[in-house]
Amino acid sequence: MTKPQILFIDAYDSFTNNIVALLETQLVCEVSQITIDAPVPDLASYLKQFTAVIAGPGPGHPAEETDVGLIKRLWFLSDDDIIPVLGICLGFQSLVLSFGGTVAPLNQPKHGIRAQISTSGSEIFQDLQNVDAVQYHSLHASLGHDVPAEAANVEDTDYLWEPHQNSPSLLPLAWNIAQSHSHDDARAQVSKNPTYILMAVKHVSKPFYGIQFHPESVCSGPSAAAILVKWWVIVRDWHEKRGDTDTADFFMRDSDLGTPCTPSSPSSDEGTDVFGTPIAYTTPQSSSRSSSLNRPSSSTSLLPSERPFLRACHEGIPIGGLSLPDICALVNSGHKEKIVLDSECCQMRNLGTHSIIGIVLPNSLKLKYKIGATHVEWRSGDQNSVHQLGKQTIFQYLADFMEARRTPHSHTEIPFYGGLMGYINYEACLETIATKSEEIASDRPDVCFAYVERSIVVHHLKNRVYVQSIKQDDDEWIAKTCATLREASIENIAKSRTAVEVPLAMNRYEINLPSRETYGEKIRRCQQEIRAGNSYELCLTNQATVKISPTQEQCPWPLYLRLRHLNPAPFAAYVRLGPLTLLSTSPERFMTWSRPRPVADEGGMKVQSICQFRPIKGTVRKHQLDLDGISRTVGLAEARAVLSTTKEQAENLMIVDLIRHDLHGVVGSCNVKVKDLMIVEEYESVYQLVSVIEGTLEGNAYRGGKEHPAYQREVAHVDDSRTVHRQGIEVLAASLPPGSMTGAPKRRSCRLLQSIEEHEPRSIYSGVLGYMCVGGGGDFSVVIRSVYKWDRDEEEAADEWRIGAGGAVTALSTEEGEWEEMLTKLRSTLRLFTEAGR
Repeated sequence: MTKPQILFIDAYDSFTNNIVALLETQLVCEVSQITIDAPVPDLASYLKQFTAVIAGPGPGHPAEETDVGLIKRLWFLSDDDIIPVLGICLGFQSLVLSFGGTVAPLNQPKHGIRAQISTSGSEIFQDLQNVDAVQYHSLHASLGHDVPAEAANVEDTDYLWEPHQNSPSLLPLAWNIAQSHSHDDARAQVSKNPTYILMAVKHVSKPFYGIQFHPESVCSGPSAAAILVKWWVIVRDWHEKRGDTDTADFFMRDSDLGTPCTPSSPSSDEGTDVFGTPIAYTTPQSSSRSSSLNRPSSSTSLLPSERPFLRACHEGIPIGGLSLPDICALVNSGHKEKIVLDSECCQMRNLGTHSIIGIVLPNSLKLKYKIGATHVEWRSGDQNSVHQLGKQTIFQYLADFMEARRTPHSHTEIPFYGGLMGYINYEACLETIATKSEEIASDRPDVCFAYVERSIVVHHLKNRVYVQSIKQDDDEWIAKTCATLREASIENIAKSRTAVEVPLAMNRYEINLPSRETYGEKIRRCQQEIRAGNSYELCLTNQATVKISPTQEQCPWPLYLRLRHLNPAPFAAYVRLGPLTLLSTSPERFMTWSRPRPVADEGGMKVQSICQFRPIKGTVRKHQLDLDGISRTVGLAEARAVLSTTKEQAENLMIVDLIRHDLHGVVGSCNVKVKDLMIVEEYESVYQLVSVIEGTLEGNAYRGGKEHPAYQREVAHVDDSRTVHRQGIEVLAASLPPGSMTGAPKRRSCRLLQSIEEHEPRSIYSGVLGYMCVGGGGDFSVVIRSVYKWDRDEEEAADEWRIGAGGAVTALSTEEGEWEEMLTKLRSTLRLFTEAGR
């Protein structure tokens, strides 16, 4: 006997996989997904293989054929062909519109807003008088009821629970009744909407149900998830009444098919979210979904002459009084290219424990890719070669490249042994969501990685430095470098420490800032799209430029030393790679994944890795002007108060739910948890609202334990099947571009932003920077709070540094607030130039 099959029709939403995960954790079922524009000419015949349908949420309007596609066809099937349907958000609106109701814009859209839903206590709300759920909608549906202007007594609103003559086939099941929120300006704005907003309906004779809210959000309460179980019972009963006897038992949880995994309560150190709700799914039982990266390469062109082997000074060298810049100076190869991932100035809660110096030699292999290209360029010294992608994406190619170079990992405390270090710019990220950008004819790669064989890792907690190489016959370099560092640490040499104190001669520069008027117009356009239902949140950005004449040109390394002094950050970086110079003081980790490690699994062993995201959304400037123009310092308590408002929390929640969707799509339904939800972190010039989301990547389980040959192949990295090692790159590819830089739903939002930002390339800003280790791990930061430049062409008279900044625009945003947030972020980096020499 097979499990019942649910068809999920996806309207290109960025929360789809969260709903699928909720179905799979709450019900005994299998879920298949198709998109609204899938070629299904005979829908009635196609549906015969399914037990029920979920008509999912998505951007747009239910009256637009391109926004709902197959969903609209569900409602008009013959009685002999229909099966139970649950419409969520857009699917709900389509149901209402198809049976006589109307759909109109809200005065104030509700995105990431938690509300208490009043229900009829019947049907899918059996025994549920109230439901705590998160709302994501710009439009609202109406059956035609004349709703009261203010909340009324229950006996005066009985008519709201009856069908209306305009739509007699639909019975109201739930309403959102507005409450007074004078203490919260954002909630007060939301209260400008109708006092009663329809939240759920059922068809009086067909098995059609719809809900406006999102039960899958991490901040929706358990009662919202319970609705799916109650709907599933109704589905079972409907099939039994139809005489579908073969479906009589497979809904039961105690069947031979097993019990679905269920969300577990957080452990004592995980706590609850800001609303007191336990944070979601933590039981790692489900297998991951299929992925386009889930296959080994058949090509031998990526194979090195031999697999790399780690050679290192494993015991580490005491740092003494040496700083990271001191170490960089001591091991300087004289080559201009260098990559430094720098956490020395800002160690926070499990962050900033290591810094990595990637030594890029003249003959180091570099992989370069431009958007739209069909090949990857290899460059090593003066030697160039071209490798065709064929049907692969750039990420599949990178996964194959790293798969061919996996090396056993014995020194587990060190995050990086060697491997690819570099960047993926924003336009290359857009390719992962089938969004094209204008191709620029220049020697500026959109993806660029150096294959780093020599590296130095600083362990800040242990105050030790590790010298290592995966280069063949490189023992002499290791010994020489170790000797240099030992001698320097003993003599306490600190040659670079005063670099930040050296006045930088940059009196002749030209700064071009974004126009307030133009930026305000872009904010208004964002809100127009949000009110139209095309997006929940749009992360608008802009860039300032600083032009410096050749006579004032500075070596970029001293500039970086000053920037890291001004903006200490856990994900700072200096990158000089090809024509790019990037000086970053990013506070935001995009994603990291740990090396695969063995874990016990029901008497056997399996291989497991943890991936983590740390989106930042919500900013408060530490130094502000009061009404008299006098500077004052904002304390942590005040910052927390600001960042706990509805607007700030809604922005963060939307990105958390988006990332959960991205993760669920790769690691499966029971392997995602929110470790921290909306915590406030303090930085040099700002406070930030941060969340932490984790996913579990799993390999095969081996009943024979560690001695089993299959287990040995997985850990030794010689198995040519899918490995946990590849899954990290799968998650990376599935999660780009960073949700904190796009908004949601991601694809529609990115396309809207391209138009609003006038197709100006973001380039490396909003992209990601980091490494993929031959040992299996990886770590990438979001390129924000950064300044970058490309080597100028011969006809260009000055170097042009670019600084990006922006913020998440929602329906609750104000032009003044968004402008000030963008300027706050911009100034934190711009002062590298404006305060030079002070």
